[in-house]
Amino acid sequence: MTQTAKNYAQALYELHVDAESVKTAETILKEVPEVGESLTNPTIAFHVKEKIIDRIFPEGIRNFIKVVCRNQKSGLLLEMFEAYREIERKANEGLEAVLFYVTAPTVEQQEKMKTFLRRKFHVKEVALSLKEEKSLIGGFILQAGGREFDWSFRGRFRALSRALQH
Repeated sequence: MTQTAKNYAQALYELHVDAESVKTAETILKEVPEVGESLTNPTIAFHVKEKIIDRIFPEGIRNFIKVVCRNQKSGLLLEMFEAYREIERKANEGLEAVLFYVTAPTVEQQEKMKTFLRRKFHVKEVALSLKEEKSLIGGFILQAGGREFDWSFRGRFRALSRALQH
């Protein structure tokens, strides 16, 4: 699977196009290969492709397919839909996160962090583990999905120190 297909799939997922529209579009391209051939054919004008898209595909995914065609990547649509399903599958699994803190967060603060992570990583569930870390001086560090969000005083001091050295 190409990185281009993965990038488009991520964009499709972030646009919150419903999974049923994606599935329908994929079915159309698989069952009627002439549609895909028309979308990839460079001799067919874009305005004609737009009419084809508007007549055949579900409304929720039309604009996405038009952008893909405009960027001459329609040959990757099936690959994009496959990558989309993979992203969706991972999102439904949930996310594990670790919060390093100096002062334990309230239940309300924990819920706000979970909401932030759900939006950031497009997941439905977040399992948040709490670990006390006095060396942070203040604030907290949130680790999830291979990323670190450092809102600690220690992290801010280090960033300020680096900025002053340059």
